Amino acid sequence: MPTATASPPSQLERVRALLAELLAHDRWTRERLLAHQRARLRALLEHAVTSSPWYRRTLGPNAPEAPLAELPTLSKATLMERFDEVVCDPRLRLADLRAHLESGSAAPFLGEYRVASTSGSTGLRGVFAFTHREFAHWTAASLRAMVRAGGGPGVRLLAIGAPSPVAVTRQLFADFQAATPDAPRLSVVTPLPELVEALNAYQPQGLVGYPTLAGILAGEQLAGRLRIRPRWGLYGAEPLTPVIRRRIRQAWGFEPASIYAATEALAIGSSTPADECLEISEDVLVVEVVDQHDRPVPPGTPGAKVLVTNLVDYAQPLIRYELSDVVTLADGPNPSGRPYRRIASIEGRRMDTLHLPRRGGGEVALHPTGLSPAFASLPEVREYQVLHDRRGLHARVVLAPGADPATPERLRRALAAAVEAAGAVAPPVEVIEVDALEREPGPAAKLKLVTSTVPSRHAVPPG
Repeated sequence: MPTATASPPSQLERVRALLAELLAHDRWTRERLLAHQRARLRALLEHAVTSSPWYRRTLGPNAPEAPLAELPTLSKATLMERFDEVVCDPRLRLADLRAHLESGSAAPFLGEYRVASTSGSTGLRGVFAFTHREFAHWTAASLRAMVRAGGGPGVRLLAIGAPSPVAVTRQLFADFQAATPDAPRLSVVTPLPELVEALNAYQPQGLVGYPTLAGILAGEQLAGRLRIRPRWGLYGAEPLTPVIRRRIRQAWGFEPASIYAATEALAIGSSTPADECLEISEDVLVVEVVDQHDRPVPPGTPGAKVLVTNLVDYAQPLIRYELSDVVTLADGPNPSGRPYRRIASIEGRRMDTLHLPRRGGGEVALHPTGLSPAFASLPEVREYQVLHDRRGLHARVVLAPGADPATPERLRRALAAAVEAAGAVAPPVEVIEVDALEREPGPAAKLKLVTSTVPSRHAVPPG
């Protein structure tokens, strides 16, 4: 009599099993976590040098025994230039993946791979392929961040992400809501009246998405047009500024949590309502915060970049992959009791540092958070973007209905004062009221809050 074979698990079943596994890791000791990480890293390196022509050549057969810090790094430019050699499945050809993305097809590539594209902070388009199990692992890691933020099984979750099907948040958020098929499918470019109507009808208990949109929705709640009662929120891809945090607290009474993610590693770290520092997902990643020469920096010191080794993805391994984020590790023990290191801040993510002349000579590097007090003092400013060019500072703002007509001038003076408080000479400041801000082109449709086209006078010229 033939033996019956079990049907393969559904993606939802995979995610549920992996979520339970990852939540169990939260109870591990630091020693057990590091042993797990070392074992996963060795297995990844063995696979990479066996199955990837590029890693076989650049890392060599002894890579699994070598200290990770001695291995070469991988930039996005190199990844895309050598894509067909980096991947471990020879059927993954960059030209074919690009054609698949451009077709707009929602079907998996070859029936086996999720494919996502991103321009990221460098402006260079990246293409990334995930097996169904790899993507389920990242979905589970993201859901773990939601559990820590206040979510739980059966919660009425609403995730609002990118409009493009090639954006990883669109695919990830669809998996989040697989268990709630009645949840409306919305994006950051859905017209605001439609968003408000859909949320009022659905009444979510948890919100996930971009901070800028969360700030807009909180403003609609405070104005009385939106009438929902979420208990928690998890936001990422853009800065969760003090202004947006305050608006969320005022609207719904909870402290928002944030997630640090990239298409290359979908859950690098996440915070909780009790701690703004982000716990690093060290059971699925190795994260190195390094200086410009790839040397590790201690906690409390901002790094020049982040090197991520993805312990989940085997089809397209990313080993010491470079992210351009300026990250500062937190010092001291994790107050949650969980075994993970924490990130104190991610400076400049989706924002540029302003380089301004210092009073008395020299230069001031003003981080965009230095402008936050100007906006925090004016709750009538619902959204903003700042452009710094050689003509000065140009702030585009969306004001709340009924805002004092003097608000733009008050903001202009507050921005000049914030620059001067940093020891810089304030350039001409212009404040322009607009009906809506323009999101960046590309699949993710993110909103860059602060952009500067003025380089540092100390920058090393190319070449």
